[in-house]
Amino acid sequence: MSFRSAGLGVRALFAASIGVIVGQIGMVSLLQGVGLGGWGFIVALVAAFGLAMANALAFAEMALMLPSAGSLSTYTEAALGNFPAILLVFAGYVTPAIFGLPAELIVVNQILSKAIPLGLPQFTWPVALVVLFAILNILGADVFAKVQTALSFIVLTFLFVAGLAALSGHAAAPGMVDVKTGLSAMGKGTSILGVVALAFWVFVGSEFVTPLVNEARNPKRDLPRAMIIGLLSIFIAELLFGIGAAAVVPRAKLAASATPHLDVALAVFGHTAHIWFAGLALVASASLLNTLLAGIPRMLSGMAENGQVFPIFKYAHPRRGTPVVGIVFVAALPIIGLIWSGGDPNSILPLTVAASVAWLMAYVTAQVSLIVLRRRYPTMPRPFKVPGYPVVPLAAIAGMAYVIANSSPAPEMTGQIIRYIGIVLALFAVVGAVWVKCVMKRGLFEASLPK
Repeated sequence: MSFRSAGLGVRALFAASIGVIVGQIGMVSLLQGVGLGGWGFIVALVAAFGLAMANALAFAEMALMLPSAGSLSTYTEAALGNFPAILLVFAGYVTPAIFGLPAELIVVNQILSKAIPLGLPQFTWPVALVVLFAILNILGADVFAKVQTALSFIVLTFLFVAGLAALSGHAAAPGMVDVKTGLSAMGKGTSILGVVALAFWVFVGSEFVTPLVNEARNPKRDLPRAMIIGLLSIFIAELLFGIGAAAVVPRAKLAASATPHLDVALAVFGHTAHIWFAGLALVASASLLNTLLAGIPRMLSGMAENGQVFPIFKYAHPRRGTPVVGIVFVAALPIIGLIWSGGDPNSILPLTVAASVAWLMAYVTAQVSLIVLRRRYPTMPRPFKVPGYPVVPLAAIAGMAYVIANSSPAPEMTGQIIRYIGIVLALFAVVGAVWVKCVMKRGLFEASLPK
């Protein structure tokens, strides 16, 4: 396992590290969280940022220690064995593609259908978006990098500008709350426990840059830098945007709206925002989709190299070298999720929380893998090491376990969230166990360094 010469620089890696985070569902989670929790959500947001940074540091260390497109599967195989590796990649990355991406596509479908009322069939916009970015990712990492860099910076700029404009006290739309009243209302009916999973969702996904480690120009220098700067930038931008939103839109409206970020844009920039915000919504969803279609297929390709999934996932485009089968497979997942949820906007919140819990389980496993690898291979070269070890990973595990235990924002959603996660995880667990025992002919928890 070694780095090969390639061309992704720190800007492209930075864009990939925030590509999932700047998606619309992150904005929706942020604003619904502000509406539900007030200043309590801001406290949860700070805690979630700390957990996200701990996870980014862990992934950076393991990605440079074991550079592989397989990412979490490679680290977990070396630490805990093939069964946990298979289960956790599918739980932490394939499952959110089934739950989180449909939530994102439901939002973009809502906004585009209102902005461009062409009377198209229900899922026309989401399907067109998925197909377009599947093709762009098949065309290669250089195309991905150019597109992703533009997408990420456009959305990041919007978050900063909208947040600052809202807090300036010069919102364009009449009839909304003023800044003083809005910020005062943030202190009433606060909640932390019920919104921790929503806060965590705002920062998930920075590790999607790690499958690109072998396609980076200088990964030892640029990978940790991109992940750390990316999270810091997002934290500042989302904090401004969230507090600014509360200054111009009533909390009750933020909590109840399926598109609260559109409500904020209309309040800050006026009714003309309807037109250009549709384009921004498309850009934000494209950023998330583009990043997932770059990251997850490469994970599956790396797993195929290790014998953990069907060999067909190793197939690469003869000229572009991109994992074609994996890209097509991952592109199909959100379509399945859309059909499962029926495209219902009321499904956005439970889908988002379900995806958050699945992702949290993967992050806990990553931290456990980090600790095991430190103990099992103490002399293996590590170009980057997590500072504050072992306190940082142990604190992260405890924090994420707490978030999982308090993930449901409302009692009536608990059953729906458990059902979403339980069905998918049970299916992956059975298939993973059968694969390891019958196809790989290995022990479920037999750990080994990937070849």
